[in-house]
Amino acid sequence: MSDTTAEQPDPQPNVLKALMAKAASRSEAAGANLTQGGGNPLRTALAALETAWVSPSYERRAYAESLEGAGSAVVGAFDSQAHHARSLASDEPPKVDPEDPHDGWKASESRIAARAGSPYYGGY
Repeated sequence: MSDTTAEQPDPQPNVLKALMAKAASRSEAAGANLTQGGGNPLRTALAALETAWVSPSYERRAYAESLEGAGSAVVGAFDSQAHHARSLASDEPPKVDPEDPHDGWKASESRIAARAGSPYYGGY
């Protein structure tokens, strides 16, 4: 009688999951490091505007609000990207079968890099 059991897959760590988590961490760090101490990267410009433009005009207030909103949007974009990458990473299994035709590429950094449009490949 011959042994007809199929070879069991050898699951490997899901490298894509790790790369997405690293991308999320880099995005969080970038947003927090736009200015010393974090926060709105236009804070210094806004403070200078408060002392330089002394008229209480509508234009000054509107301009200051636009600057504040732009700075907040930049930080928000980094935070949004971090959240998105972390969400995608959490949806990935911790291990994948490298021979699987659908998910096997996720077990190899070089195979991930070879796929066009991979936003998570950091080259490390």
